[in-house]
Amino acid sequence: MPGGTTPTSELPPPGEGPAADPLIQQALDRASRPDLPPADEQHLVAAGRAAWLAETVRYTQVRIQAATARRAPDRDGAVVRLVWAGADPAGTYLDGRTAALHYIRNGEGSWTRT
Repeated sequence: MPGGTTPTSELPPPGEGPAADPLIQQALDRASRPDLPPADEQHLVAAGRAAWLAETVRYTQVRIQAATARRAPDRDGAVVRLVWAGADPAGTYLDGRTAALHYIRNGEGSWTRT
């Protein structure tokens, strides 16, 4: 970079709002390579988003900023990683919150959250 400076982060600064979400998604995508069949990844990301929105029902202004689904490193399952924003019940709004939801594959090929 000019002047010998290097970026301190690939992520936009906190508080940038929904316009920054694609950059957060790109950074999350770069953090790990896809290792699930595309259909499983899409299903797990959708399931993870829905489950997290249900869990954060007491929060306000909730949005999922980015999400990925990857194989779980220590078992036959998957982990959905989310970056999200929202105001907690006390009213503190933060973006860049993280969550990880774990799923296992059922015998019939579907997934169950653990």
